[in-house]
Amino acid sequence: MAEHQFQPLEHIGLCFSGGGYRATFFALGVVSYLDHLVYKDQSLLKSVKAMSTVSGGTLLGVGLAKAMQKDDYDFKTFFKSFYNTFTPKNDKLLETAIAKLENDAIWKANPHKKRSLINAFALTYAEMPIFSGDFEYFHKNSIKRLEQVCFNATDFSFGLTYRFQNQGFFGNSPLYKDNRKQVDALRNKVQLGDVIASSSCFPLGFEPLVFPDDYFKDQNAQDYKNLKGLDLYIKGVGIMDGGIADNQGIGSMMKINDRMKGKLDLIMVNDVGSYKMEPWQQDTSEIGKTSTVQKAVNKVLQYFTIKPMYWITLVVGLIIVIANSYFECEGKAWTALYIVGGIITGIGLIMTVLGLLAATIKGFALSKLRHLFKKNIPEPLLDDILTFQKLDITLVQRMLTERATSAIKMINDVFLKQMRRLNYDLFYSKSSLNHKRLTTTVYKLNGQQTPYTKGKYNEAIKPKPSKSLKRVGLTASETPTTLWWDKTDVEKNRMDTLIACGQFTTCYELMDYILSLKAEESSGVTDFTALDKLYEALEKDWKTFNKNPLWLTEQLK
Repeated sequence: MAEHQFQPLEHIGLCFSGGGYRATFFALGVVSYLDHLVYKDQSLLKSVKAMSTVSGGTLLGVGLAKAMQKDDYDFKTFFKSFYNTFTPKNDKLLETAIAKLENDAIWKANPHKKRSLINAFALTYAEMPIFSGDFEYFHKNSIKRLEQVCFNATDFSFGLTYRFQNQGFFGNSPLYKDNRKQVDALRNKVQLGDVIASSSCFPLGFEPLVFPDDYFKDQNAQDYKNLKGLDLYIKGVGIMDGGIADNQGIGSMMKINDRMKGKLDLIMVNDVGSYKMEPWQQDTSEIGKTSTVQKAVNKVLQYFTIKPMYWITLVVGLIIVIANSYFECEGKAWTALYIVGGIITGIGLIMTVLGLLAATIKGFALSKLRHLFKKNIPEPLLDDILTFQKLDITLVQRMLTERATSAIKMINDVFLKQMRRLNYDLFYSKSSLNHKRLTTTVYKLNGQQTPYTKGKYNEAIKPKPSKSLKRVGLTASETPTTLWWDKTDVEKNRMDTLIACGQFTTCYELMDYILSLKAEESSGVTDFTALDKLYEALEKDWKTFNKNPLWLTEQLK
């Protein structure tokens, strides 16, 4: 096959990063602006042939990709439908998911799904008209307008990106390569609601989904049994957020481009990942001389035993009852003594039984702990570990607190940012993608000094970003990465500012991209007629965005 000749903007691949609603609506801004632009007599959005999405970006990706399969597809109709579904007034995603989690009838009707918050979200997505249906929409032989789609998650069997995609390995190589027939029999039956839930199932906030267990209702079907019987699937495969392995979807898009034989003339990575990382803070609480761990534990354990007071109370109660029975034989019994004796006996009996039960539980628990220690801690370290029991309890508390907070910081910040760097290094180091890549970021035009922008803009682009535009950009970039709107989000109109930010950032970056093509002879572009015409339209829009950053969003609403 002949090598594809570079034709700027003819075939576009879009990557949408994770990041909750911040990612969803920044992405909506990007695609709405591409639809607004006309290039070679058609909407630039029609040049989009592939999508790779993660987490919050997958909400937009699945919704748009599904809408594109309709015969009567119209982007502006899709925009209004998607927008109205998620306006703060109409958005019931979190509320509905929690209600499902609490409703016993829901889980009786869906016995294949483990009762969990993420499965409640999956069921909620599946009921929403914009997300209903299954992966059959994107069958490689019948997909319309797009050619390839990939919605990214992460598997917890091999720690690799798990790709819900219409071409290539469904899942990843270890899970698919030797199980191709069994996986392919089910791949197009996966519900889109489950795809979105899988891609946006972020750690600490949700539990993993389990594939195929949580994904197929008819578990008596032969295709399901065939897959479930395979060694890798017998216990199920844990699936979580795509951002764990690649929060920008870059790796998957590069694989798509390879499958398309380098056909993509531009890969746009649309990223709302924050450059900010709050420094880890040490625990500065003072270490007081309170009690050692050993003393504290012993103090608690002393309640888990039969104390003399318990059986003495029981004996006293019995003596009173027996003595009163003797007096009854003599005709001198008192009813009140029976009552008092019965109460004391009852209290003593309860305390003795509970003490016996507590002592049994304590013995069992201590036995299990000893076994756990011996099994998991190397013998040479056992004595060192046991010295912790002699430490002051506030010191141990501080040590545990710092371990927990640093671990969370590592998972939520250090690890994700390092993966981000590695993926961008891969993206920008590949020479075959020279002149074929562009990145839009939510913080590019917010006016803040960052390690990435350093407050510098292309001086050839006039005018410079206005104060009002940068203010909208800042509001958008400060949106939390949640899947709901809070009061602050509503007050700051963050939904609209995110969409607008996606629009004017795309406008700016496309101007910068065209200028770079014209400045570099190595791009190989000789005829700039169509690009110059597009630049004129971009320049006009840019001036309008600087006057009113929300003009296009208001028009589309």
